[in-house]
This record gives sequence, structure tokens and C-alpha cells, in this order.
Amino acid sequence: METFVDIHCHPHSKPFGRSLPAIKQSASRNDKTSLWHHDPPTLIDKLVNFALTLTRFRQTDLTASSRGNVRVLVNALYPLERGFCRNRLGKSIVADLPIDFVTGFGKKYIDRVQAITSSEAYCVELNEQYEFLKQINGTVIKLSGGQPVRYVLTKNYADIESLVLKSKESDPLTIALMLSIEGAHVLGCGIEQGAVEETVLRNIAALKSWEHRPLFMTFAHHFYNELCGHAESLTGILQQLLDQQEGLDAGFTPLGEKAVRALLETTTGPRILIDIKHMSVASRKRYFDILDTEFSTQDIPIIVSHGCVRGNDLDRNRFHDHPINFSDDEILRVARSGGLFGIQLDERRIGSESVLRHARGHLNRREILFSWAELVWQQIKHIAELLDQQNLFAWGNVCLGTDYDGLVNPINGYWTHREMTDLDAYLLMHAHNYMRNNPPLRNSENRIHEEEIVTRFMGSNAIDFFKKYYR
Repeated sequence: METFVDIHCHPHSKPFGRSLPAIKQSASRNDKTSLWHHDPPTLIDKLVNFALTLTRFRQTDLTASSRGNVRVLVNALYPLERGFCRNRLGKSIVADLPIDFVTGFGKKYIDRVQAITSSEAYCVELNEQYEFLKQINGTVIKLSGGQPVRYVLTKNYADIESLVLKSKESDPLTIALMLSIEGAHVLGCGIEQGAVEETVLRNIAALKSWEHRPLFMTFAHHFYNELCGHAESLTGILQQLLDQQEGLDAGFTPLGEKAVRALLETTTGPRILIDIKHMSVASRKRYFDILDTEFSTQDIPIIVSHGCVRGNDLDRNRFHDHPINFSDDEILRVARSGGLFGIQLDERRIGSESVLRHARGHLNRREILFSWAELVWQQIKHIAELLDQQNLFAWGNVCLGTDYDGLVNPINGYWTHREMTDLDAYLLMHAHNYMRNNPPLRNSENRIHEEEIVTRFMGSNAIDFFKKYYR
């Protein structure tokens, strides 16, 4: 069985939140502070998700990942932004409850974020999260049934190859954890007092010296970070409670451009790539301009770690036409740069309301799995046909970027990493039907076997990318 790869998820987030104030990860899988603590969704959890579109259960506990054959994960470190914990209800216990309910991080964590007065607190927590992961890095534990397992933080592609791709039968089942960072507020910015250039640049230099360096940084996130504008990202109860207006749809600041240059340059340490998810449209355009004018001779891939397509005029009724998603021109930029486009398994992003209504109209489990996998397939197919029209290889840039254990509403049936084997199987059905019915692909190189298409999406495209850029 091939190895599945998820380039954007948060397996550490709930365990870290539950570990306060000690910030110590247990080596026991029965402890909620462990990344291996298994918390599959109950019927009540699923009903809450259907009714409120909220996800309380863990989606990427490593037990679920191992059972779903997701063996390589890019763990996105993310100190929760203060804007999440200062809502329109104030800072009372009543105000805390909906945020804790939505995130599942625990009241102690919410209280701590509310008390932030300095942007430097974000950088402090970033390092705490990194240290939290290192505490049982490589520690072998046993799952129910006695299977020995471990997770190992990786330093480069060679680690992935030796730990997972070429592992021996006698080795413990190993999950390779790569690191990324979600939100450049971790550089010491985003609080009203104003960002300091020296601090931001010093923190970038510190990141480049990490033993397990982040491969990329999602530069923007939910709230203004004083570096670039963000796209509207919150929906439902969070949209009603929280205020994203400052910096919404704005472009880059001068300090933001300096930070991008510092992350991309290689004279002071390895390059940290930029993930354009959550950037405003204006910020994405400016980032492309920087690449075209200042880095035009360098091989810098563009990453969308967890995104979906907006569609074009002919098929926009199938997709979620919103600036948080990506236009055809932007998708082409990613592909031409040799980048990755991770498909996000979030119901709020993956289809238009009419498409979602149709997908929700099933009760049989097989029909549920088939219909929701079709929404993922439509994303893959749209990108493939777009690239084919431009005489590009159609299937080489898409991959899995679930955003599980972020604030997502997972597509029905695919609740956790455990169901990724089901997604693999049902995508193969859709790919088979497509390739057997005279698909509108003009280039012969794009008429490949359906198994290769799905294998690429579920893992090998990401593996090929790591081999080239994660050195």
C-alpha cells in the first residue's frame, strides 16, 4: 500500500492546549496530551457537526493517521491569534465558552491567549509548541493490540525516505512529521503596539536555525499581522463573534515585503517557502510581483497548503466563488512554479451551496462516501483540465492538504485521517469513470492510468516535491 501524505494539518494543537500549564506531552496514548490519544467521533459528535458545522473530536491523532495510512504529515504550528479570544461577548466565562467549544483547546489555553499584551508572546508559544513535539520525538509506544509505533520529526527528505519509504518490516510503524508554520504573526507582530523590524527579522533568523526547520510558512492567517492583508475566512458563529475587518483584503506592508525577502533568501540559512493560503487577493498579486522581479532567476515554488478552486465563468456554480479560494490564473502560477496545491477537505470551501445540498442528500454510507469524494474529484479534475488547456502536465501539482484539527468542517464521511483509505478508494472510482469516458484532455501525456492519478494526489506528488525542495 502506498504512503499517503497530508501537507497541512494540526495534530499537535488539541494535545498542546490540553497540556497547559505544564506544557508536557505524555508518552501514554490514553492521556489527552498525547498526539497518539485516539478520540474518534461518536454519533453525538457527528450530529453536532451536522447541526452546527463544528468539529469537537480529534481528526489527526496519530493513531487515526496510522490506521488511515497517512504516514507523512506536515504539522502546522499555530499559536492562536488573540483576535480569536477577544470577541463581541467580551472576556467573561460566557465569552470563553463558544471559543473553547469551537477550538477544543481548553479554557486554560483560551485564558492565556486572552491575556496576551505583546506580539512576542506568539513567538514564545511557537517555540513552546516546537519543544512540545520534541518531548516524545522518536519514543516508541504501543497501540491497542500491541503494535509498536512512533513519530519522528524530520530534518530533510532523506529522513522521510529512511523512516517511511524504505523502512524495514522490523521497524516500528513510523509517522514522519515535517513542520510548517501557519501565520507570520509568530514573527512578533499583529498586536496594536506595532511591529518592530529588528524583532521580525531576528525571529526569521532564529527559525532558520531550528534543527527541524519549517519547510514553509503560511504568511497570512485569520487576523491582521501588520505584514500583509488577509482574506475573509470565518463563517457561522465565528463570523458573528469575531472581527476580521482590520487588514481585510489589504496588500503588503513595507515590513511584510522585507519579511518575505528574509524568508526566501539563502545567505543566512535555508529558504523557508511561502504558502499563499489566507493571503488577500491583493497580497497574492504582490507576492507574485516580488517573485517575478526580485527572484526571477531562482527556483521558488508557490505553495497553497490547503485550498480550493473558485472556478471559471462556465463552472462557477459548482465551486465556492470566494477570495479565500483560488482563481484559475493563480492555480496556473502554482503549477508553472513547480509548486503544490493541497486540496482542503472543508465543506465550507469545497463546493457551491447547490452542490453541497445535493451531496448532503444521502443516508447510505457508501453513497455518502461516493458523493463527497466526488467533490474532491471535481477539484482535481478542474485543475487537471485547466493545466491541460495550457499544455502543462495535468496531474503533477495537486495533493492532500486537509487542514484537519484546524477550524474546519470536514466533508461528510471523511471525518478523520482514518478515512483516508476510503477517500483513496472512492477517488479511484471517480477517476476510472472519468478516464473511461473520453475526457476532454488534449495532450496525450495527460491520459494516464487512473491509479497513477490517485496515487499522485494521495502522496507521490508531495513526496516528489519534498525530494526536490526539502534538503
